[in-house]
Amino acid sequence: MTAKNPIKTPLTPLDSRLFDKYQVKVWIKRDDLNHPTVQGNKWHKLKYNLQQARKMNKTTLLTFGGAYSNHIVATAAAANHMGFKSIGFIRGDELANHPEKWSHTLKTAAANGMQLQFINRQDYRQKSDENTLKNLQLQFPQAYILPEGGTNDLAVLGFDDLMTETTQQCPDWTHLFTATGTGGTLAGLVHASQNLTPKITPKITPQSNTKSENKTKTLSRHILGVAVLKNADYLIPQIQNLIYSASQKKYHNDVNPNQTLPVNWRLLTQYHGGGYAKQSSESRQFQTEFESQFSILLDPIYTNKMVYAFYQELIKGNIKPGSNIILLHTGGLQGRTR
Repeated sequence: MTAKNPIKTPLTPLDSRLFDKYQVKVWIKRDDLNHPTVQGNKWHKLKYNLQQARKMNKTTLLTFGGAYSNHIVATAAAANHMGFKSIGFIRGDELANHPEKWSHTLKTAAANGMQLQFINRQDYRQKSDENTLKNLQLQFPQAYILPEGGTNDLAVLGFDDLMTETTQQCPDWTHLFTATGTGGTLAGLVHASQNLTPKITPKITPQSNTKSENKTKTLSRHILGVAVLKNADYLIPQIQNLIYSASQKKYHNDVNPNQTLPVNWRLLTQYHGGGYAKQSSESRQFQTEFESQFSILLDPIYTNKMVYAFYQELIKGNIKPGSNIILLHTGGLQGRTR
């Protein structure tokens, strides 16, 4: 599990009369296939962090999450695969003495060797507090501490390979949808997309209907994050800060600032389906129909909400005819087993 030679994943076209009706082309980026145990966006968010943990001679990965956290199970699997120990501080002390109530996610994390420590919700809110983190580092000196969701500067920098590969597969993409929990994946996609060489398309002059060499336009691109939890507007300034901070880093290859591409991004907060790890009956029905039509499994916590949001945005007329849309499948399929 290194930053070199990432596993390539297919960009699968989705054919539908609905898409024909609205005159759009749609693909799903099967990043759920990028790693056998650390699926999807978690692979990208963890890879540079694991390298950093090695450089610092740390022996343990310590992190935070809820009972259905993809990050928890991914960190446990990555630690097991790379020879680290792992500790997970889990929100909800009521689960401490009741393993029979553990989610499939927690059971899988424990099976990968993660030591689970359950804490009450009040204490969990202090997970990002500076003094709390200092005390944890003193208590666990050999631990490399990862934030909730794995979102930090190194995580944001981990999406360059994914966006390069995706753009090679579909150079003319105009929209990319992704599920959003802590905002790290959305920030990483925006940052990586800004560092791509801009796609220039010839501009047709209405008088002659011929291509003009002197008149060109830059392809407009939009990245849309679909928040999976309620009241997620607080994430917007955090995502902005992550994008800015990543742009100051030199961890990745230097990019010519004259060859960067402005990317429009938004966080859609109205498709949470009732909150984190919750689904509306309409969303559940949508998942059943989508999986039946395309034979592609979605997880109910993240990816299904993202795909459902795309359909709604399309039907509402918020996506122009002629758009080329990519839906990023971020994995997390263990979330199908509750």
